[in-house]
Amino acid sequence: MDLKILGNNIRRIRQMRGLTQENVANDLGCSLNTYTKIERGETNVPFMRLVQIATYLNTSVTALVQEKEETSITELAESIDKIQATMDTLQQTLAESLAVCKQTTSTKK
Repeated sequence: MDLKILGNNIRRIRQMRGLTQENVANDLGCSLNTYTKIERGETNVPFMRLVQIATYLNTSVTALVQEKEETSITELAESIDKIQATMDTLQQTLAESLAVCKQTTSTKK
């Protein structure tokens, strides 16, 4: 198992989930230093810790150790959901700004 690939996969999935290293380390019950070493590929990861990380990130151990970065349908769907939520927020903000502009324009007439 290539520790750099493992660390990169863990980091990529963690970031896709919108989690910080601090969140994960605290929730897994390990130090931030230990967790960052895992993501940097600087330390061996016991199998049970690997299972714990995979479970926490809602993925499989295979997804963490595979060399080829394959994006799963679930990961794509989560990315699409995040993009849609951002677009919805932007649309709402734009609508509110437009309403303020219209109100300001109508009071000046």
